[in-house]
Amino acid sequence: MNDDKAHRAIAHIQSISGIKLSHEQLDRLLEEASLLRDAVRRWNGEKGEAAGIAGALAQTMLGEPWPTEPHAGQGEFVDRLQDAATQRGYDIVPIAD
Repeated sequence: MNDDKAHRAIAHIQSISGIKLSHEQLDRLLEEASLLRDAVRRWNGEKGEAAGIAGALAQTMLGEPWPTEPHAGQGEFVDRLQDAATQRGYDIVPIAD
């Protein structure tokens, strides 16, 4: 994956989840999680086309899908996602509204 796409994927993951990954952490996560790796490979870089990354991230971290209803329990879901990321050693930052 080229650096530009990696940086865009890192920024997208951070914007939806608050999980702050380094390029090295993203590389390791993609090596470990084929579902997420495939979602990032298929992604064209457009924010509106990134639902596959959110779903794959949720499956990788929690073993469950990202909630599909807007705002339906997403705060609690993101809290659990961030807890799982923290347990893996990833930094968490506030999510911009």
